[in-house]
Amino acid sequence: MASTFIPGAHNVEVKIYDDLTTNNPVIGKGAVVGIDNIEIHDWTSEGKAFKPEWLTPKVIVPGMEIFGMFDDSKFVIRIPVKWNGKLVVSVAGGVASERSMDALLSDYVLTKFDDDKASYAYASTDKGTRGEIIPAADGNLYPGKQANTAFLHADDGLEEWHVRMKQLTIATKDVLLRLKGKLPDRTYISGGSNGGYVTRYAIEHDEDLYDGGLDWKGVLWTPDVNNITVKVDQMRYWKILQDPDASQEAKDLAREKYGFPPESDYLMEFYDKNKKLPPDSLRMKFDPTYLHRDWWEYNDHPEDYDDYNWQERPKEVKEAVARISLTGNIQKPLISVAGTWDVQIHSLYHSVGYHNLIRAVGKGDKHRLYLIEHGNHLDGLVGNPKVDSNNQLQGILPYYHQAFDILVDWVEKGNLPPANKTIGLPLTSTKAVSIITGEDIDKY
Repeated sequence: MASTFIPGAHNVEVKIYDDLTTNNPVIGKGAVVGIDNIEIHDWTSEGKAFKPEWLTPKVIVPGMEIFGMFDDSKFVIRIPVKWNGKLVVSVAGGVASERSMDALLSDYVLTKFDDDKASYAYASTDKGTRGEIIPAADGNLYPGKQANTAFLHADDGLEEWHVRMKQLTIATKDVLLRLKGKLPDRTYISGGSNGGYVTRYAIEHDEDLYDGGLDWKGVLWTPDVNNITVKVDQMRYWKILQDPDASQEAKDLAREKYGFPPESDYLMEFYDKNKKLPPDSLRMKFDPTYLHRDWWEYNDHPEDYDDYNWQERPKEVKEAVARISLTGNIQKPLISVAGTWDVQIHSLYHSVGYHNLIRAVGKGDKHRLYLIEHGNHLDGLVGNPKVDSNNQLQGILPYYHQAFDILVDWVEKGNLPPANKTIGLPLTSTKAVSIITGEDIDKY
């Protein structure tokens, strides 16, 4: 049903809550489901997960939540009763839901009170490309393969992500104007993974809507380096490293090109086992003539890429990527954070590579890149006894929060952020390292 409250939207629901944080059982339940099982955890000695105390909101934030849809994209808007005049818009990574950033970002900005106990408004979208749960060839349903269907419809693609992000930002500003009597003084955009890509793209193309951006483990999309090419090469190098018949010389070269130390190999084993690396859905979208696979087969045949050469694919493939490509020509301040052990979205290519693009077009003064030692793609793996049994990983979320505050100070006070750097491990495992001072600090 079309909305009379938000033009162009449908299925709009408005609710008033005593608390807009994930401490509210209704919002908390949606956040756990929406985050697709990558929520940040601590672990008992018996291996049971629980939400860490430092991530649990300490205050109550009454206000309004608005849920709705633009076409097939879902969104959520939260407006606190006491509003500080600023807005944070977020975008889900991958095929996660509009609530996937609730515990990671919504809670943080909603509870960031100023002297008047006012805080940010918040909005987030799932980008409109989540996929459907539909029957496979055998007639069965496979909810775990919902992501495989994300790009089956002709209208589903990376172009849509940018349309839905822009729609939500404009709609949220309009709602704030009508309900609060003014447009936001400042608007910030943030997202992780392919949500980080959308954040970068917005800072390049929609500078009138945003004052600054924060990208977490963002994906680089260019005609030559992108989420397909990097994964295919990485899979190839990994196979050489696992091949008992490969020469030591071949393995040394593969290790160099693979780009991660042997100490991190257990992460690749995890992603390999869980079929997280083959880029089937994306490759089929951009390069469908190479080798057809039906969606229920996706990620089951990594051997398909043994001889795949992106540079030799038809020009139409690169032209399709060029239409959604990043250029590095950012128009507003942008901070990026990424992990040095991110074997899913390789930071050397996706984050360092994007930083180099920005510098190449002369915009290096508008960008900061902070690489987090032993940070991986999913903070939910940190300390997980089934994966990170030796507690080698470092969570990135505390640095993401620090980076948000640094971005705000940069935009609003002109305080230049620290130079690009790699952040080491804290001396105390329960702490994080200050991006500004380099000293151990509390995580939250």
